[in-house]
Amino acid sequence: MRDKGIRPVDPKDGRAHGPDVLVDLTPLDTPSRFRGIGRYAAGLARGIAELAAAGGLGLRVEALVRNGLGSGPLTDPAFRYSGNPNLRPSQWQYAKYNIVRRLTMGTLAASTGARLMHLTDPKGTPWDCRVPRIITCHDLIPLILHKQYMGAFPGARFVRRLRDVVRYRSAVRLIAISEATRRDVIELLGIHPARIDVVGHGVDHERFCSRGAAGESAQVKAALAVRDPFLLSVGGGDPRKRLELLIRAFAQSGRARDVQLVIAGALTSHQRRGLAAEAEAAGVCSRVVLAGFVDEGLMPALYRSCLGYVFPSVYEGFGLTVLEAMGCGAPAITTLTTSLCEVAGNASLTVPADDQEALSAAIGKLIDDSNLRQELSARGRAWAAHFTWRRCALQTVACYRRALQETG
Repeated sequence: MRDKGIRPVDPKDGRAHGPDVLVDLTPLDTPSRFRGIGRYAAGLARGIAELAAAGGLGLRVEALVRNGLGSGPLTDPAFRYSGNPNLRPSQWQYAKYNIVRRLTMGTLAASTGARLMHLTDPKGTPWDCRVPRIITCHDLIPLILHKQYMGAFPGARFVRRLRDVVRYRSAVRLIAISEATRRDVIELLGIHPARIDVVGHGVDHERFCSRGAAGESAQVKAALAVRDPFLLSVGGGDPRKRLELLIRAFAQSGRARDVQLVIAGALTSHQRRGLAAEAEAAGVCSRVVLAGFVDEGLMPALYRSCLGYVFPSVYEGFGLTVLEAMGCGAPAITTLTTSLCEVAGNASLTVPADDQEALSAAIGKLIDDSNLRQELSARGRAWAAHFTWRRCALQTVACYRRALQETG
């Protein structure tokens, strides 16, 4: 039950008041800002602000911008909050954030008098449940790929599943970012389908577009020490990204003499050594660039400058980088698995997951056929245009309305 006694009271009429919904933007002050979760939180905030400016909300929605650490305003009614631009990835900082979030965020949300709270990042779910919540489920990757993410430790998958069941069943409603994620939540956690809304991500089309500045391709190549036309893959070194497979397929394609492969994304020293060893064994070490973390401001130009975007992941909750690459006009290759079929539609070359032969053939085909690249570029831009943060916000606000009706 919600403790209505903590809600602010208007001295004129004696009635409690507060926002209808608090949307959690605190992930923008954590390493989540560099992943899909951060893009989601920031994009949703822009979409909500756009709807509010057009008078299309019909609800009082505010952004929650503090979770107990630091000082300053607790909420941002205008959704202008963009997080800490100087933040750099840090696992310790993220662990501390999640601990504080569990302990303080529920109490802070209750102090605002909010009727509903939307947790855009499910990690560190607050223990205080006085404010009903909506939780966005991005994926259940550790449960599905448990051998890769939890090893052979006895009972690890059981404990993880129990935690996820408790976490997501504490919500009034769930938002799944794809139909694939929705199916996983139903099958693995037993959540009733009627409690789950599917709301896909959007693309910031002002940034991720095909209109580039003059000379930006040369600037990108200089920044990454790339000399030749290059294929691009963006993402961390998680096993599911199949970067080793990509390197082998790139070498097998026989095109490494004329084209380089750039892998962008934060890598641990262990992951970097493993990929470098894979490139050495495949005979393409001088043709593979491990760019590491690339500043967000450079990403649109990086997509626009590449010959093609290759994303051979075997599991994604959504796969936003594929859409962002398409929005910039990059012809794409991806897999037929999980949500990537939904995200890529018929606007990319698709190959079976873990099929090195098929991936190698697709790489060769993309490099050799300029007409195919032009066709995929046009199809990709048209397809990506359907995914907007305004649409995401509209569908999310509809979910808020359903949750508010259900909580009374």
